[in-house]
Amino acid sequence: MSHSLEQTFRQDLREQLAYFEKETSELLRKAYPDLAKRDAIHALVSKYCDHIYGYLNGDILGEIDECVWIGSVVTIIDEIDGTEERYKIVLPHEINADLGHISFLSPLGSRLLLAHKGDRIEVDSPSGSYGVMLFEAAYEK
Repeated sequence: MSHSLEQTFRQDLREQLAYFEKETSELLRKAYPDLAKRDAIHALVSKYCDHIYGYLNGDILGEIDECVWIGSVVTIIDEIDGTEERYKIVLPHEINADLGHISFLSPLGSRLLLAHKGDRIEVDSPSGSYGVMLFEAAYEK
């Protein structure tokens, strides 16, 4: 990875931490009236923030394209029919279905966040449960 992409990535992570520090309580309160679901999403956000701190502090090395971050473009393969789909994992206010930008809070996005290449992901969606394999993850600005 180029030095400038590394700097951009680090800056994006710092901005994400600031976003979560400011917005998490309100986001959870508005989006998740169900307390159990709210607690699960809060745990996901906390785990993600811990991962960011680990990366910024140098405790986690070389994971920019090995794991799924907010800002990663992922390619997944459906277990049943083998079709490939590409999505970009984004913050809720950046969703754009036409561009394939899905929230990290969506059923698929929340399961992909922090997943690693080759992981099998089981997704519980309103239309039922399904499995996918994370084929590729690449951070993009």
